[in-house]
Amino acid sequence: MLIYEKLVDEIFLVYSNTSFWFKCQGILIKNKNLGSILIDCNCFYKWEVKKLLKNHIEAYFVSHVHLDHIYNLHFYEEYNPKIKFYCPIPEDKYLRDFNNFVRDNGTLDFGIGDDFKKFAFEELNFKELNSVIGFNPGTEYDFKNIHLKTIHIPGHSPGQTAFSIEDTSENKRKILFVADIGLTKMGAWYGFKYSDLKTVRESIKKIENIYLNDDYIIASGHGPAIFEKQPEIFNELLIKMNESEKKILNMFDTNNPKGLDDLIFKGLFFNESYIKPIKEDRRSILYFFENNMIMSHINELVEKGKIVEVGTNQWILNSC
Repeated sequence: MLIYEKLVDEIFLVYSNTSFWFKCQGILIKNKNLGSILIDCNCFYKWEVKKLLKNHIEAYFVSHVHLDHIYNLHFYEEYNPKIKFYCPIPEDKYLRDFNNFVRDNGTLDFGIGDDFKKFAFEELNFKELNSVIGFNPGTEYDFKNIHLKTIHIPGHSPGQTAFSIEDTSENKRKILFVADIGLTKMGAWYGFKYSDLKTVRESIKKIENIYLNDDYIIASGHGPAIFEKQPEIFNELLIKMNESEKKILNMFDTNNPKGLDDLIFKGLFFNESYIKPIKEDRRSILYFFENNMIMSHINELVEKGKIVEVGTNQWILNSC
């Protein structure tokens, strides 16, 4: 079942309450006469897509190309080839040719490119799109009375884009859709090769500045919409990242070198009890994600001089 949560008149946070775990919500800007706009609503079932299309979707904006956001887009193209798909550069090329995504995100180099493609094409039924309009994040669009400003928030992915949505015809509150900036229990996510901790932090601060300097309702790809001003949410994201760093640092000592296999699946991001029932090819993907997230922190800890490398991918606390 699709849920339409009203943010302001004719603008809704849309999500599926079906039990399938791998999905995301999005924004529907409704206008049946001129054509509606959809940002990021990824469901699992065909019938959910068909129901969404009853809203006369004219344009679909992709915030970034991660599978939980895009694997069902081919249904929209199949049912209505006239829909225009907008995707931030450089990630537009991932929707046209998935091999570009496998190369850039690091799964190919890590040796799990086939596992990742199998997950996408066989388990999620992903298909490449025939037509995609690439845009540079920062581009602004006007759809009649709707002013849509795209905002580059990389780090999670190279082109990840947030959206400021304003109805210029009426005095309504603006909507700030921040995709996967991290407004969930898990917090910010940086599990691909191209992810970057420093850039994630910069993007969080960028969105914080925009949010605090205007009257926005904020929503994201996962989690509830926030109607009342909550300035602390962004600092909480940064605190979660710092807590992950502290946990990793506490796993090292000055005498016994540790490598990645001593850290992965020990509860930093995933734990062994969560991993155990998962089939091998999926487990390899989770190993890849956690490897990248932990290595992001390790590289920073080395730069800060808190740990030192004493062998190939082996570290100890810096006793100096």
